[in-house]
Amino acid sequence: MALPRDDEAAKLAREDAKEAIEMARRRDHPYPVTTIADGADHRAQTTGFHKRWWRARDEGWPEALREAYDEAFTRELMAAEVAVVELHFDAAGGAWSNVGVIDLAQWEPTFPFDPKSMAWVKQDARSRVGWRRRSAIRKLLSRKKTKGPAEGE
Repeated sequence: MALPRDDEAAKLAREDAKEAIEMARRRDHPYPVTTIADGADHRAQTTGFHKRWWRARDEGWPEALREAYDEAFTRELMAAEVAVVELHFDAAGGAWSNVGVIDLAQWEPTFPFDPKSMAWVKQDARSRVGWRRRSAIRKLLSRKKTKGPAEGE
């Protein structure tokens, strides 16, 4: 199979990003991170991103081509306020990474994170930091703390 050109890789990435955004925005997932690629098994996922992620490695895509795909994919997700989470696992059988997506409108990080400057988050699967559902009450209380008590109270 012939390697795609940079512009073709970017087009594939935009198509795959649409699917990833839809998956991240589904409300029926009990966990914040929705897996879109399994780094340990070719056949574990059927998403477009997973297929191209493995294809790029199997076919030995040049670094520039992988970068074109990744940049276009990331740009689409950033515009939709969806972050990519790369979860690192290590076990007796070896180390691998799974890639997932998270809707930043529904979930907020419990660690310092600026989605405008960085859309990929690398996280150890055993990490104690993670994600929590966004809460209007929590947001209101945090504003009160930063403003301080009103005069006359």
